[in-house]
Amino acid sequence: MPQRSRVSSRFFMNQLITAARKDFRTSYSLARYQIAKETFNFRHFFKPKNGTGDEIQLIGIRITDMCNLRCHTCGQWGDNGYLVGKSLKELKAQEIPLEVYKRVVDEVVDAGWRPIWYFWGGEPMLYPGIIELLHYIKDRGMAISLVSNGTNIAKYADDILETCKILHLSVDGPNEEIHNTQRPGVAKNHNNFKSVQEALDVLSAKKKERDLFYPYIVPISCITAYNVDVVADLYKFVAKYADAHMFYPTWWIDAESANEHTEDFKRRFGFEPSTHYGWIGSWKDFDHAPIYDKYQELLKISADNGGKCPPMMMPELKSPDEVKRYYTDHKETFGYNQCVSIFMTLELDSNGDASFCRDYHDYEIGNIKDTPIKELWNNEKARKFRTSISQDGPMPVCRRCCGLMGF
Repeated sequence: MPQRSRVSSRFFMNQLITAARKDFRTSYSLARYQIAKETFNFRHFFKPKNGTGDEIQLIGIRITDMCNLRCHTCGQWGDNGYLVGKSLKELKAQEIPLEVYKRVVDEVVDAGWRPIWYFWGGEPMLYPGIIELLHYIKDRGMAISLVSNGTNIAKYADDILETCKILHLSVDGPNEEIHNTQRPGVAKNHNNFKSVQEALDVLSAKKKERDLFYPYIVPISCITAYNVDVVADLYKFVAKYADAHMFYPTWWIDAESANEHTEDFKRRFGFEPSTHYGWIGSWKDFDHAPIYDKYQELLKISADNGGKCPPMMMPELKSPDEVKRYYTDHKETFGYNQCVSIFMTLELDSNGDASFCRDYHDYEIGNIKDTPIKELWNNEKARKFRTSISQDGPMPVCRRCCGLMGF
């Protein structure tokens, strides 16, 4: 049986039961999303293998390329990011207008779908119409998840509390020095940690004051050379505010696997990809040994606190040896050998291109500016891509991908 990404069963059931009392529609959406991937092979056992997708469960929107940070782990604007050197003016000019997104939302509703909407970037809070779009989706009864580096979150806290069901804040250090070293700003001396701290302070206070269950506040932390020695301190910092804490060992690729992916992709689809080169990094060059023991320490801290703010590693590595292999052997997949995300998730790039891969969106199936989303979802290019991944297996780049290991 292929490996699937799973949240803690205890956390999932406790949250689901409580959420059902507070907001049945949202709890149903989140539960359906989880169940859909778990039952995929049972549901598809008798289906023809023609690459046809299921009902859309999630729509991811990389709504803007603009970002005020240059995080070292980022494949877009990081050390080797695929956007480095691009014209900001040109990137901004190709962004999809708010009215087009509203039309797409209406198309989704008309199709009878009720997906979760997942916003990221760049930094999504730098998109001028983001707040209006969040309200537009919320008013149509669909759940929203937002990923942010903290920019403008405190300023628009009331809107976030009203519209979002999950808020992911990127937090890579327990203090300014470590966090800002890993996540430096474009502007000299920019203090992103201050924005994160303000966002956590304001949101948690307002949630408590108004007795709100949503949004879940789930910070995301990438474990790197910058913070590996302070993982426990990082967890203790966010646990004061958060409902859960997600740890990524980081998505990465080395030059050998990147070249292998280029050849495999070209063989399958007839052209060369490029975005994956932005994720090449030297993730082997630090001591990974403490990570497993530190994660076990976090699990114990949470358990001693009655399960409050459970830590979740994605993918969950189950031994020191697995941790070592994750960072040193890019060919290792730990049993994650079947991508079901491509059958349930649609990804939209900042220019409107639709694809199935969040971070590696070289293969596009059309554009929402000129094609209705229902026509895109199962068109010939879409079915060709799904068939290739299903029959020939995941590509080299998939070995460190949130679509394979995080969905």
